Amino acid sequence: MTTWLGDLVILSLRDPADAARQVIAFDLPRDMLWTALALMAILNTLMYSATTALVPGPSPMPAIFQTPLAYLMFMGGGLVLVSVALYWTGRSFGGTGSLDDILSVIIWLQFLRVLVQVVRIVLLLTLPLLAALLTLAAAIVGLWIFVHFIDQAHRFGSPLKSVGVIVASFIGMVMGLSILLALVGGGFLGGAQNVL
Repeated sequence: MTTWLGDLVILSLRDPADAARQVIAFDLPRDMLWTALALMAILNTLMYSATTALVPGPSPMPAIFQTPLAYLMFMGGGLVLVSVALYWTGRSFGGTGSLDDILSVIIWLQFLRVLVQVVRIVLLLTLPLLAALLTLAAAIVGLWIFVHFIDQAHRFGSPLKSVGVIVASFIGMVMGLSILLALVGGGFLGGAQNVL
């Protein structure tokens, strides 16, 4: 890991707002951002597959996501959906960030997640108790970083407003997916009734 990359990782933990500003300042082209997002989905899938292979046991994921390809599609689709939802919700809250800004901070957040997963795999094989503590700490710190990243991406100047955007985005996604599943499920049920 180069020095600047290591410094940015440490800065993300110490001052996530400043780290987010630096990540956004890279001003990467849109096609590169989409490619990086796809790469993060692939890396997350590799980490998930490595964890399940090295430490077999019951998975918290539904059975359909047990295969790497299905998990990759779930992860990639989820990252795109989250990014778009955070962009539009943030705009409706008065945010001025672009989709590129949101993609930038989401990609960096996923990179940090991959680093945590690498450390977690090592701990699972050596010190399982520490692996559990790392998972808990990463969830708490990750949420704190996430709030500041979205705050900076939308230029709110208010982490509380950022929390509102995150909550509203996830509620909207859950409602949208529920409606979609109901429509798709209704179509299948209707088709089955016509056959009978």
